[in-house]
Amino acid sequence: MFKVSDIDLRLLRVFSAIVEAGGFAAAETTLNISTSTISTHVSDLEKRLGFRLCDRGRGGFRLTERGKLVYEETKRLSKTLDDFAGTLSEVRDALAGRLVIGFVDCLVTHPNFPLTRAIRRFNQSTNNVEFELVTQARQELERAVLDGRIHVAIGPFIRNISGLNFHPLFSELHQVYCGPGHPMFGQSVDKLENCPSQRNSVILRSYHHDFDRSCFGVAEAQAIVASMEAMLVFIRSGRFIGFLPTHFAEYWVEKGELWPLDALQMDYSSDHMLITRAGGRKTELLNTITTLLKEEAANEGS
Repeated sequence: MFKVSDIDLRLLRVFSAIVEAGGFAAAETTLNISTSTISTHVSDLEKRLGFRLCDRGRGGFRLTERGKLVYEETKRLSKTLDDFAGTLSEVRDALAGRLVIGFVDCLVTHPNFPLTRAIRRFNQSTNNVEFELVTQARQELERAVLDGRIHVAIGPFIRNISGLNFHPLFSELHQVYCGPGHPMFGQSVDKLENCPSQRNSVILRSYHHDFDRSCFGVAEAQAIVASMEAMLVFIRSGRFIGFLPTHFAEYWVEKGELWPLDALQMDYSSDHMLITRAGGRKTELLNTITTLLKEEAANEGS
């Protein structure tokens, strides 16, 4: 019978990091070790388990069927260990364990973003908690909360998802912007079709593809982004127009490097939610941080 030792736990964590990064080379930054060392660790784990976990080579990185099973079980084991640490902390009246919090990019400049204040309040009490903050797209955050890789997340609400709880935190206003050199910069144009070459200058967001195409009345675009920072780069180049959160764009507007197209009246609000997994036992650690996040959001919004 295979018994899990400390060495096995360490190797399994390395293996999980590789899978989540998408390959050996991509995991170098996450693990802060060389590709050759990563390869050695995986080979050692495969020897200890007695079977191959993944194929690697010119064809790229791909999990075997057994590798997929090991990865899923490793995620469950990691969450069990985190919950165990949280339970022990409750017994000894000191919060401890590991807490992974995810959120979408470019929320830090939002005046109602509660995470910084919640962590500040959390650390006013004695604890032995290891925090990890992760920035990912909304869909990735939802999947990560569902499978236990992330304990709690903050992101825009699109629809209810079975297995997840959503609690409203704050709203985020989005407007259409252009940059210096664009035909609409400094102008007041009331209709998008009145903008020169507008159909070639639209930026679509990969995670809001249908919404953006509907708003701009285009089938395709010459630029697609997966983050607000990438959107900002394109818009400031002076050729493109696209949506940005007003709080994120404010700095560049004041510098004269962005122009809000208010007259188009295409602005909209995105409701950001606290996302947690439904069901299961909630540790004191998770209850504490979620309570703080809700309180700070409510305090700032009142």
